[in-house]
Amino acid sequence: MVRPIGDIPAEVPTEVRARFASAEARLYPLALADPDGYERVASVIGVVADELRRAAADVAAVLEHREELVGRVPQLAADAGLDPDGLPLDVVVDAASALRCRELGASGRTGWSDA
Repeated sequence: MVRPIGDIPAEVPTEVRARFASAEARLYPLALADPDGYERVASVIGVVADELRRAAADVAAVLEHREELVGRVPQLAADAGLDPDGLPLDVVVDAASALRCRELGASGRTGWSDA
């Protein structure tokens, strides 16, 4: 069964789910207040999500990559021709991680129940 893309797998710890929700709540209102800023942050989130697609085949791997990715955001963004200056890098990583966890949940590849 494929879950809707909006669901973060239930196996994700409550505190992580709260961090993901907080990141999204903090970033997405930029769409109304600062469309150019939102486009920039969304592009950086996309770059980080692409890295997670390459490096994290299940939710556990997504969660394990958080600290490393926070430190790598500037280089990942620069490699994509983007400027992450002034962006809250931990929040960017959490938003990208939430996206990747939703994708994995929708595909059933969470790593907890598909072994």
